[in-house]
This record gives sequence, structure tokens and C-alpha cells, in this order.
Amino acid sequence: MSTPTILQMQRALSDDLKKLGTETLVSNALRKTFNTRMHGAVLEFAHKQADPDFWSGVKHYGSGPRSRIRIRRTAVETVAVVKPKARRKAKAEPVAATPQE
Repeated sequence: MSTPTILQMQRALSDDLKKLGTETLVSNALRKTFNTRMHGAVLEFAHKQADPDFWSGVKHYGSGPRSRIRIRRTAVETVAVVKPKARRKAKAEPVAATPQE
């Protein structure tokens, strides 16, 4: 199984979170996290997810406490990236020696 790209993960997480009523999902490349808001709380998920069955993240409640959250994942379809094979130059056929008279 190939590793999904950040864009594929963002789309999959966004689809799963829309079912729960969240706003737009933003990818923060500097912090390597995805961020969104849901019912006044800020949800934060890392770009690297260890568990393939759940989205694991942190829920921040304004300036107050925070808690860990887990949301069941919908299966992510990944397309295997196939690297093109290096082209090899065709070997030239040996020239047959012609008898000289």
C-alpha cells in the first residue's frame, strides 16, 4: 500500500469532518497540521497519522483546556505511483564482416 499524499489526506479528512458539521479544513504546511473549527472549538490533526482506522487529533476550547479526539476514518483510496522505467539504448547489431578479395 502506498502512502497517501498530503492533498489526498486533506480531501479524505475534509470529507469525514463535513459529516460532523465542520467548516473549511486548512492545511498548515509550516506546523504540518490540518486545522478546522467545529461548534466553537478548534480541531487540529497532524499530517502524519499513525492509525489507519482513525483520525487522531487535539480539540482546543478557546483559551481553556484541550482534549484528544479520535474520529473513525472512511477508507482512503490511494493510487500507486509508478515510476517510469529508465530507457535503455538498444544495442547496435554487430556488422557482419564481408570477405574482401
